[in-house]
This record gives sequence, structure tokens and C-alpha cells, in this order.
Amino acid sequence: MKALHQNILERFDQIINDTAAHIHDFIDDPHAFTRKRSLDAFTVLKMTINMQGNCLSKEIDDALDDNSQNGGDIVSVSAYVQQKAKLSPKCFEHIFHVFNDKFPAKTKLNDKYFVFAFDGTDFDQLWNPKSHNKVSAKNDQSYCQIHNNAMYNLLDNTYQDCILQPKAQMDERGAALQMLKRLNCSHPYIVLMDRGYESFNLIENCNRLSNCYYVIRAKTGRIKEISALPDKTCDTDITCRVTISNHYYTMNHKKEKIHLVRHVKHHYKTSFSKNTRDQRWDFGNFCDIKFRACKIKVNDPDTGKEEWEVLLTNLDRQEFPLEQMKELYHLRWGIESSFRKLKYDLGSIQFHSKQDRFVEMESYAHMAMFNVVSLINNQAYVPQHDCKYQYMINFKMSCSIVHERYPVSSSNENFIGILIRISKYVVPIRPGRKDKRNLKAKSAIYYMYRVA
Repeated sequence: MKALHQNILERFDQIINDTAAHIHDFIDDPHAFTRKRSLDAFTVLKMTINMQGNCLSKEIDDALDDNSQNGGDIVSVSAYVQQKAKLSPKCFEHIFHVFNDKFPAKTKLNDKYFVFAFDGTDFDQLWNPKSHNKVSAKNDQSYCQIHNNAMYNLLDNTYQDCILQPKAQMDERGAALQMLKRLNCSHPYIVLMDRGYESFNLIENCNRLSNCYYVIRAKTGRIKEISALPDKTCDTDITCRVTISNHYYTMNHKKEKIHLVRHVKHHYKTSFSKNTRDQRWDFGNFCDIKFRACKIKVNDPDTGKEEWEVLLTNLDRQEFPLEQMKELYHLRWGIESSFRKLKYDLGSIQFHSKQDRFVEMESYAHMAMFNVVSLINNQAYVPQHDCKYQYMINFKMSCSIVHERYPVSSSNENFIGILIRISKYVVPIRPGRKDKRNLKAKSAIYYMYRVA
């Protein structure tokens, strides 16, 4: 076991307790949580945060031991739901952000840069015709889905920020820009983004933000200058002249290289395809946008088929040459792995309600608990054997152990016991391992079919 720096669970309990003490700053009902009950604000908050994917009866039984209940009486599901209904998503969002403030990013790339990744993932909710997250399908097979836009710390394995949006109204570029602007980071940092995030507005905002460096994977056909790059490995600087004036573009696009930002507020059309429209534009009528374009061959030479990817960045060419850019972008896969852990290891795909605000509560609660488990894993000792592979902590077993032991106590003795027990469950790290992605449509699991 590593040296005990901080008792994560004790600090987390302090944050929850402080939120419960000021619960009326986050809810509108002044009479809520004023009577003395076994399910007070602290208990309901902690119980909700520590929930996984089991049915509510088992989650309540796991969270409350016999000594905490009056005369051994069982707390009913109805009692818990009534108390939870007095809360709001702001309570759990506050806990998530305060916890991140208490445990800021520490690990740096090359002892200089923090590294973050942006991406989004969808969560299915049970069908609710009154939901704001309803998605209307052409074949009358409507469904409810919420989109989680996440900012992930790739080196500390924690979620830095998130914005929840209805699937039908998702705006990943706008959400990424909003999270970037509220990121309070005084050190240089690099943000990695997949295809779909590239836009002139987002690139120029990143160019102007202090300490901000970006690596964005671009589609080759969206920007003319990128499409004109030769089919070979290259590293070049590109300047794109951009305008929001449709008249100027119409009169001059044939005699000069210029791009029209089809923004709704500055164009006669009311709507555009998502592939050609920028949701926002924050600059003047004309703007020169500069970036570095790196074209890299990514396919396996054994296949015989050439595949190229283009990375847009403002990183210095001397500090991050072309070969290192490929390795840097490869770090982005960490956020994809985190979504799998969040959904299936932590059990966050199985919500315990149909209501939108309850779904939002659990979304923030699960992301806060993900960060707690990750930081605990960072402190646990990882035994290494004289074997072929290095080993790391089994995240799924960590979630299970913390879920079991956290309700008991947050004392140093219990926390050290958790670290020792977690250290016994390790899995090998297999670098370069490849497996074909088997994508299957998944739906929300109804309450009566959940594994207890």
C-alpha cells in the first residue's frame, strides 16, 4: 500500500455533510428536511451517491445497517423516494464540482501539461411520455435518452466536468466550449477531441484561451485546405479566412480562399444541416484562423489499405513532432474506457426512476462516485509479479468494495482496510491489444429485471 496521503472517503463525507447542512441553498421548499427523521438530508444524499444498478430495495438495505434504523425497522422504498423528491439535481452537481475543487488535477504530461479529453455518451431512460429527453423516431418508436458531455482528466482518471443535455438537443461543441471557459486552470493544458468537434468557432476560442492547447481529429472533407493535403505524411501550418457575411462570400469566394460560417443569426436561412452549421459564432465579420495540420497514416501495413487521419493543433512543432502527435492523440481512448467503467462497472446505466430530475441526480451522483473510486485506486498499492505484463487495479472490484464498505464508516481504519482489500484484485495491462467493436443496440433495464 502506498503512503496514505488523504482519506478520500472522509473528505467526501465532509462535502456531503456540508451540502446537507446548507440544503436549502439548493432546494425551493423551506419546510423540507426540517423534521428529525432517520432519512435526513445527509443520509439521502449519501445513499443516492453510493447506489449502483441493483433494485431500490437492495440498495436501501445495503446502505442502512440494523443499528441505523429504529428498532430494526426497514426503510421502505416509498419513504426513500418521498425524501429524495425533496432534493434537486443542483445538490449533486454541487457535490461533484466541490469534490473536484478539493482534489484538483495533479499528474502532468512531460511535467508541464495537464491532459483532458472531451466526448459524449448516451444514457437510456425508461419510457416517460412527459420527459423532456424524449426522442421522436420516424417509425413511431419514440424513446427517452439523455446525452452526457464529459470533460475527462486522462492522467488522473477522473471526470473534470460534465453537461447533461436531451439527446434530441445535444450540442457537443457548445458544451465543450462552455466547459473550457469555466475551467479554472493556471497551468498549460492539452484538450483532445474526436471527429465532430472541429469547427472554426471552437478552434479560434481555443487559440485565444490562455494556457489552452488542443488536438482535434478532423474530417478530411469539411475544410477545403485539409482536403487539399497530399496523400502522404505531412505537417503544415494552415490559415483559414472566415466570414459570416453571405453577401461577401457570394461575391468573392471564386477569387479568394474564404469560408462562410453558416450561423443562424447571420444568415437568411433559419436552419441548416448539423454537418454544415455552427451553433454559435463569437467573433467579428471576418477572422483569420490559424492552426497546424498533421496528416498521419494510421492503418495496419498488413491490410494493404491506406487510411489517413488529420489532427488539428496549436502545439509547438519542435516540442511535439509528427510521430509524437500520434501517441498523444492515442491517450484520448482513456475517455472511451471511462464510459464503459461508468456504465457497467459502476452500474450507472440503470436509473431508479423515470423522472428527468431523478435521472439528472443519479448522473451527477455516479460521476462523483466514479471520481472517488478512481482517486482511491490511485492511492492503492499495485503488486507487480515477475510476469509478462504490468498490473493495475480491477476497477469493477473497487466499485463493489467501496459500495459495500463506504456506508459502514469513513474512518481511517476502514479506509486503510478498503485500500488493502482493493490491492488484492488486479488485472494485467495488455498494450496494443485489438478487438473488433461489437456494437449492439441496448435499451433501459426495467426495475423488475435487475440483478439483485
